[in-house]
Amino acid sequence: MTVSMDLEGADSSAETAPRDLDYAQTMLAAAAIGIVGGMVATTYYLVLEGFMHLVWHTLPETLEPFFSNSFPATNYVWIAASVGGLLVGLTLYLMGLPGEVSFVVEKVHDPGRIDIKQSPAMVVASLFSIVAGGSAGPEAPLVQVNGSVGGWIAQKLRLTLRTTRIFTFCGMAAALGAFFGAPLGGALFALEIPHRRGLEYYEALIPATLAAILSFVVFRLTTGLSIGGMYHFTSIPPLTLINLAEGAVLGAIGAAVAALFVLVFRTVGWLTRPLEHRTILLATLGGLA
Repeated sequence: MTVSMDLEGADSSAETAPRDLDYAQTMLAAAAIGIVGGMVATTYYLVLEGFMHLVWHTLPETLEPFFSNSFPATNYVWIAASVGGLLVGLTLYLMGLPGEVSFVVEKVHDPGRIDIKQSPAMVVASLFSIVAGGSAGPEAPLVQVNGSVGGWIAQKLRLTLRTTRIFTFCGMAAALGAFFGAPLGGALFALEIPHRRGLEYYEALIPATLAAILSFVVFRLTTGLSIGGMYHFTSIPPLTLINLAEGAVLGAIGAAVAALFVLVFRTVGWLTRPLEHRTILLATLGGLA
């Protein structure tokens, strides 16, 4: 009886213990995550474009007759932005805070995945924010959403922390590969996000690159967007030392602007600290600003 119970206990613990995948299985899963990530990116893009057209084309044309000389139609801009901020605040108040980049970084390290339950709040809040003219782009919310999908798949398959983290990176790379239009750059950027300098988790590089490539292909094929560079040069002049000097100057200017941006960002955060728990008011003021 004791031996039988011991064997049953061993079988049960073996079933619940995290398992790992071999290289072929990992690459197959990365491909699946990339395809799913591309479809998620496509859905997000189409919904975003639909709302953008509604808010900034259809509604202004419909409401224009209701404006007057004393209250011209140009006031629609700040009204739409304020309403968008209010909707963001209501979303965060009702659905909870989805977390920022620091949250993603923390979760990638431990437990290796992003909670998928926070994705709905991120999707809704980011859509309202972007449509209302917020400075955020679709990349950040999609990184969290697709990353959480990858981690969720690993959780359902009861995989090890190492493989779970790889799946999360695959989802993040799929998001960046789709919207950046540069799969390799998207994969590298996804691996850089959790680190201040250098790279770790090299084992995720190849699967993440595959996921980014497939996501990019699915996204471009389903949206009809062209594949190619944003800028087209008929000819490239020869490189000279003056060009290198110009590049150095532009780099210094860019660093100064970045430092100023960080300073302004932190200053605004410090000034609005008394309102940090008044989510709706703070988001509405952000839209108005």
